[in-house]
Amino acid sequence: MRQIFSVRFFAAVGAVVGLFFLLTTIFATSEAIDGGGGGETTTTALHKVDFVDQVSSVSNARFRIGADGLTDGDTDLVIDASRAVRVAAGTPGEILCPGLRRPGACAVVADLLGEAVVWFALVPMGSNNTVRLPAIDTLEAGTATLVNGWQVPFAPVLDRRCEDEFVSYRDFRETFGDNFTSIYDIEDRRLSAVECQVKVPYAPEPTTTTSTTITAAATDPTDPTPGSTTAASTP
Repeated sequence: MRQIFSVRFFAAVGAVVGLFFLLTTIFATSEAIDGGGGGETTTTALHKVDFVDQVSSVSNARFRIGADGLTDGDTDLVIDASRAVRVAAGTPGEILCPGLRRPGACAVVADLLGEAVVWFALVPMGSNNTVRLPAIDTLEAGTATLVNGWQVPFAPVLDRRCEDEFVSYRDFRETFGDNFTSIYDIEDRRLSAVECQVKVPYAPEPTTTTSTTITAAATDPTDPTPGSTTAASTP
């Protein structure tokens, strides 16, 4: 009877199996040394912001976020006489505005799927139809990702409200780190400015290492906006 499998075949199979178990042991040991992903490293959840506007009133006086981070009842966030944002029970969100019951004191920041709210946050309303948000982490393809994971459009030219002058946005970021505020203009529907050495109360604590990929061209002497810089995405 002809032998189908030779001794060399079984030796080769054994070598492959042995290598598999060796690699499994190495990676398991590495995971144990690194903490298996259960250490202090945290991942910031990203939220694409589709809508930002001032809230004139809240239809549900008992509106709140439960311990699970979800709304425990339906409510309408009234924007004006003809517009309202409907937030259904069970929607994940954050209430970061202490003056929610005061008309016009808060703004809604929302991630939408069509007209449905899939995530939202209520933050303090700023002056001159603006909303103050945490610092910018990265700029890419017209979208600014903030240090808390919120993603919003940004203007090609960001007005720098600082006492010092900076050659570029990179220089600005290396100087201040996360110690600045980004300002969203409701009329323009995008970030329009940054303010140095000011942080919103709900901004996350700065990390010891930064993963920023912000780059910028030097200030253009022909730029008509004083104290501004042109922000460019990372190639």
